[in-house]
Formats: sequence, C-alpha cells, structure tokens
Amino acid sequence: MNGTVVDFTHFSNTIAGVPRSSNDVHHGVNPSDGKQLWDVPIASAGDLDDAVKAAQKAFKTWSKTTWAERQAILLKMAEETQKYGKELGELVMIEGGKPPPFATGEAMGAVAGLKYYGTLEDLGEETVEDDPEKLVVMRHVPKGVVGAILPWNFPLIIAINKIGPALLTGNCIIVKPSPFTPYSILKLTEILQQFLPPGVLQAMNGDDTMGPMMCEHLGIQKITFTGSSATGKKVMASSARTLKDVTLELGGNSACIICPDVDVNKIASQVALGAFYNSGQLCVASKRLYVHQDVYQDFKKALVEVVKNWKTGPTSDAGIMLGPVQNKMQHQIVKEFFEDCASAGYDFALEGGKIGEGNGFVIQPAIIDNPPDSARIVREEQFGPIVPMLTWSSEDDLIHRVNDTQTGLGGAVWSSDLERAQRIARQIEAGTIWINSFEKPLSQAYFSGHKESGIGGEGGKLGLYHYVNTQVIHLYRGDVGKAKL
Repeated sequence: MNGTVVDFTHFSNTIAGVPRSSNDVHHGVNPSDGKQLWDVPIASAGDLDDAVKAAQKAFKTWSKTTWAERQAILLKMAEETQKYGKELGELVMIEGGKPPPFATGEAMGAVAGLKYYGTLEDLGEETVEDDPEKLVVMRHVPKGVVGAILPWNFPLIIAINKIGPALLTGNCIIVKPSPFTPYSILKLTEILQQFLPPGVLQAMNGDDTMGPMMCEHLGIQKITFTGSSATGKKVMASSARTLKDVTLELGGNSACIICPDVDVNKIASQVALGAFYNSGQLCVASKRLYVHQDVYQDFKKALVEVVKNWKTGPTSDAGIMLGPVQNKMQHQIVKEFFEDCASAGYDFALEGGKIGEGNGFVIQPAIIDNPPDSARIVREEQFGPIVPMLTWSSEDDLIHRVNDTQTGLGGAVWSSDLERAQRIARQIEAGTIWINSFEKPLSQAYFSGHKESGIGGEGGKLGLYHYVNTQVIHLYRGDVGKAKL
C-alpha cells in the first residue's frame, strides 16, 4: 500500500475511498474458542447513502474506461492480494474456523479469481444484421451500482467472484460481508483502494437492517446474494420493490451417486472431502450419499475409515482436517440434526456428535447409515459435519429420489463407465454436476442453481452477462438529410 504498513488488527468500513468508523460497533467470534474478535463498525443508513452517492459519481468515469484498462487493474489487485496472502489467510482462519491450509487456500483462490477476470476477453459487440437497408448491432453496457451481500462460509473467495465480474464489466460495487466474518473482506477492500478511483469498490459491515436497505435503495441497480434459500426469497422480495436485477446463489441438498463399478478404496477419500470439506459448510457439498447396494457395505467401511482418521478440532491444533462450525447459530442447527437422528433411532456408521472442549463450536463428524428418505437428515440441508448414506439399485428409482427436492444446486456421479455416468448426470435437476470428482467450483465455469437454489449465476464468460444491460442499435441507412439547394 505505497509503503504503508497494513494493520491487521484494526478494521474500518471503506466509503468513497477512505476508512470510516462508527459509534456503533460489534465483533465477530472466533469459532475455535468462542472468544470475541476485534471491534468492527456498524454502517448506518447515512453511510449507505454516502456509499451509493460515491459509487454513482465514480461510475460516470469508471464505466468509460476501456476493458483493457480494467483488466490491467484487476491484475494489479491480484498481485497485491497475493502479497498479503498469508495475513489474509490468517484472518480467514480466525474468523471462519478454517484449518490453516484451507484458509490460505481461500486467500490464494481470491488471487486466482482476480487473475482470471483480469484475462477474460471483452464481451464485444455483435452485428445482428448488416444489409444495404440497415445495420443492427447488439452491445453490452454496465448496469451501474451493484450491491453484493456475502455469506460467512467463504467470505473472501465469494466476494471476489462478485467483485471481479462487476469491476471488469464497468460497474461500481458495494460489498456487505456477513457480520459473522467481516474482517478479511474489509481489510482486502482497504488494501485495494490504491488501484481504484474512490467509490468504485466499497465495503460496509452492517447489522440486520443493512441488507434490506441495500435491496430497496433506489441508487443500487443490482443485488448479487449468496446465502440460504429462505433469505434469498427475502432478498428477491425486497429487491422487487425497485425492480432490481438479482443474482441469487442459494442453498442445496446435493446428491453424490456411487455406482457399483468403482473401486471404493480409490474414491472414499474424495467423496469424504465432497461431504465434509469446511466441516460440511459448503453450499454445493455432497449432502446425500447414494451408494449402490452391491458396494454399500464396502464403501461404508472405507468412508468411515477415512473420516474417523481425520483430526477435528480448533484451528490452534496442529494437523486438523476439520475445524469448528463457524457460528453458534449454525452449531445449534447441526446439533439438532444429531439429536433428531438419535431420537429417531437411526444407525450411526460413524457416531460423531461429540462437542469439543471449551467454548468453541467444534463438533465431530458423523455418517448416518441408510436412514429413510423421509428423514430430516435426507430432506433438509445440514450445512455441517453430518451426512446420510443411502442405498440404491434401480437407476430410474435413483433419479426420482435424487430429484425429489426443491433445491438443485449440484451433484456428483462416480463410475468407471463414463457413458453411464454422463447419462445419470444429465438427468439430475441441478446446475453443476461433477463426474469422478468431488465438488470443485471454478471461476471459469458458470455456476448456477435450479429450482430454489438460485436465479441467474456466476463464473465464466456467461456470468458476466448478469452484470450488464444489453442494448441494440438499429441504424437505417436511408437519407434523412436536408435537401441540398
């Protein structure tokens, strides 16, 4: 930052290019030990108005910069983010409860995302028709001011998946982090101000009223939201009052299908990652495991062996694979799933459920052995370290059971018969399917939800179109000039 030492223990909102504090503050909680983290200011309605005015002012010139100029700035932002990757990773570890390697991986993922958008080609103009009578050209223009409302499970990488395309397409963006994990994105926004005109990129921590205020603000043209389906419906309803464009990336109850032709020992560790990565707090995680009856027992044994040998604990413990659940509210929800399975008498292939010592939100992972399809653990998204395993035999019946849900975010199919895997994948009613891989969203691949898992999408060149308005110009070549005397 031009020689300035970055303080990673003091946090401000960034409005119009400068730090802004507040008389009202709150703090995150370290999920590893339950202790309070640093104070963070709570933005007011007046702060939001100021941010919108700054964005509107900046948009007048930022939207007129060239695509190449904006690409170059994103690449500079990527370089600067990488410079502070260690410190940003430590923030993600502390606020999010991620094991250190995965926290650093998220910071590096943010770098990779900025680099990707910094090299993505221009949307350009398309000639629809060109004949002696007329020329019809279609072009794409930035929407204006974008409001981004972020979740707590991947605060940095999801922010970049919104900031990158918004800035590349010529928009200005106001980012609101989750109050559970405000620190990493507030600090990164502060660091990146040196590359941008004031008002182009702003970040504001707020209370429960800030999201609705952003959705209803007349000066914001688009809302992009990642979070639960229930909150997504509220975002859409609030945004409808001003007919805002919305992109919603919402919850899922993704199915992972294991075919009988796999070597269970080869895939068990990868399936386990798909189900339990980030302690199951991944929107597209495998939340239902459908295992063919011919390999069910062998796969269960292999999966249990993998997961029981993982170390689960606070981020201060060396060698952990799974950290705590991120917050007290979600910790309680996950405990309720454990209690429901126990009270219903379901078998635990891996018992789990043990609460860590101290005041943190550590909880040991569990695998539920073939509960009924009607079970809560099957019907609802757990978003925690507990997953059901179910058997299947008929492919037609399997597809019906997999699709018997109101969500459709992702899914995975494991089979050595690639034709069969693709046949099954194409019948799953979800936005992204992985074949012979656990769930790995990529910046370069469009990511969207079907059903109640979302509207619109993000990632890849297609994702850019959600940040632009399309304009078509019809030019008629007829002579309309004054007659020459």
